Amino acid sequence: MFNNQQIMDLPKHSDISFKPLADKALLHTQLSSLLFYIPLIGALIAVCYFNEAFANDAQTYLLIGMPILVAVSMAYNMISVRLRGFAVRNHDIAFKKGVIWQQVTVLPLARVQHMEIHQGPIERKLSLASIKLFSAGGVSADLQISGLTHDDCKNMRQFVQNYRQDDATTQATLVDE
Repeated sequence: MFNNQQIMDLPKHSDISFKPLADKALLHTQLSSLLFYIPLIGALIAVCYFNEAFANDAQTYLLIGMPILVAVSMAYNMISVRLRGFAVRNHDIAFKKGVIWQQVTVLPLARVQHMEIHQGPIERKLSLASIKLFSAGGVSADLQISGLTHDDCKNMRQFVQNYRQDDATTQATLVDE
């Protein structure tokens, strides 16, 4: 007989104890931003050098606007990285992010199809990595966590693989009975 009881006391997602990202995650984010702004500023300098009319019209705006834009971006990165966190629990992985619009993503471990660990050149130099978790049927990652230590990524991958093996063993035992 099917029974579908209503739950009166829902668990609170605020009870999740999130672990902060690695110490060097902020440095990685700031360096990545600078790698965007440096070529942009170089291109603007080149345009100003070759186009005197543009340089005369935009010089004041660029000299005031670009440093403000870079400073605001760096401040936002600081706040954003400090507000991110992850939690690996018995049956799921949770990740929170966002400054203005906050988002908590919870991915059940039973749904994880495969995982990827990624390290770019800056991440490799800082001993950081990103992990992408994919569930069945999706083309893109359902959960991507950047700013973890490489060891945390490897440990998380091993934990998920062990969970999947334990889950498969449990399923096989239930079928045999």
